[in-house]
Amino acid sequence: MLRQIYYSFLVYRSIVAPFLVVCAVAVPCWVAFRLYRRRTTVHRPSLPRELLLLSFVVYLSGLAAATLPPSRPSRAVAESSAGIDLRPNVASLTCSATFLPKGSTARAFCVRNARGNLMLFFPLGLLIPLVWPRLRFWRGLQIAIAVSLGIELAQLLSRAWGSQRTADINDLILNGVGAALGLMLVHLLRWRPGARAVRAA
Repeated sequence: MLRQIYYSFLVYRSIVAPFLVVCAVAVPCWVAFRLYRRRTTVHRPSLPRELLLLSFVVYLSGLAAATLPPSRPSRAVAESSAGIDLRPNVASLTCSATFLPKGSTARAFCVRNARGNLMLFFPLGLLIPLVWPRLRFWRGLQIAIAVSLGIELAQLLSRAWGSQRTADINDLILNGVGAALGLMLVHLLRWRPGARAVRAA
């Protein structure tokens, strides 16, 4: 069981080094900024709030590390593409196309890509309503889609200096679905009867 879990995450090991590099820059800068804000504001920040914001910064660092640097899977796909795909493809989203037979390398990449895009934005859906508690569901989803769109545009523009990333509308859809699932989970937990009674009290 543990071996299967280990091997399922082994394919994502290429983002560990970029993640550590981005965190090594972003986290100290964020901590220094928050310490400066603490000295210049009359309101003392709460520790849970600061830990939540730090978690958000760490997540954004991981998001940048996973989506912006060139990677081998994206390079293999990009060699035969124009760098941008604006057509939603249900077969590609569900990995059910006839040219993706079970057990093939192409199908394995498709499944890994779809699962990765969903998992990548699910934490964003969880964090957005926690960082901004008064934000409505649709506004949070718009923020998540805007972040995903910005990433796809950055991937497209990065091809100008040799990156093999591609901008794909299907990735945008999967990112949106992942974020929506996270948002729905938080809103459902907030609006359960027990939570509503605590807020009212």
